[in-house]
Amino acid sequence: MRRTSRVTEATRSPTAATGEIEETRGLRGAPITGALLAANAGVFAAQVSLAGHLRFALGGADQQDHTLWNAILRWLGGNDSTFTIADTRLETLVTSCFLHGSILHLGFNLLVLWQVGPFLERAIGRARFLPLYLGAGIMGSAFSAIAGRLFGASLSIGASGAICGLIGAMLVLGARTQGWRGPLARQMAGWLAFLFVLGLAKNLQGGVVQVDNAAHIGGALGGVIIAAAWRRGVTYSTQAQQIIVGACVAIVIVSGLTVYVRNRTDPYLFMNIDERLNA
Repeated sequence: MRRTSRVTEATRSPTAATGEIEETRGLRGAPITGALLAANAGVFAAQVSLAGHLRFALGGADQQDHTLWNAILRWLGGNDSTFTIADTRLETLVTSCFLHGSILHLGFNLLVLWQVGPFLERAIGRARFLPLYLGAGIMGSAFSAIAGRLFGASLSIGASGAICGLIGAMLVLGARTQGWRGPLARQMAGWLAFLFVLGLAKNLQGGVVQVDNAAHIGGALGGVIIAAAWRRGVTYSTQAQQIIVGACVAIVIVSGLTVYVRNRTDPYLFMNIDERLNA
């Protein structure tokens, strides 16, 4: 599973913003969260449109549908450990964070992002929030790719690694402001434990679709590391905010363009080892 005229988001410390956060609801003062919600939903709509039928919103009706759906996800930049590592497709560490396997997968991730994102964005500011989201998402994707190579190649997609990073960052903020036994830290630890146990239970159940706990662990760890590196009292000017957010947006755009170009210029991209040897 992110502004007031008096004080800008990026110039507020988490503790200084607490009073205002309590009075704010929804997406007010959290434009990055709103943009991420829209981006994930928009990309999923594009996935279903490319598949050509609404049944793909449920992940496909049969094995043939599932194969086609996975091919579309790979073509759009899914994090397939075989390609990500062997072909150094580092751009998929970013693009895979915006892809989802079904409407239920998307809905669950967006619900958690809606619950966690606005509060955290208003507390830390957009200039910290968006790098946190992307950094945690990339680390989650990297953990997933490594796990795929060690325990069997797999296709990993979804925003849950990045969202676990947000929860991990809130865990750190809660510990700093209320202590490790404070309500915020305990609630975030409970969320992370729930997600891990849910994934473990689903994987033990078996089936074609699995929950990527490697991405959850990597994302949460990334969020904890990034949040632990923040210094209290450090502020950002308006120009610095714009530069940081612009750089993050550029990373996403460049990653998407790289996927687009490589899809059309690398004839071996989606071949397995035998097909490449024959070619």
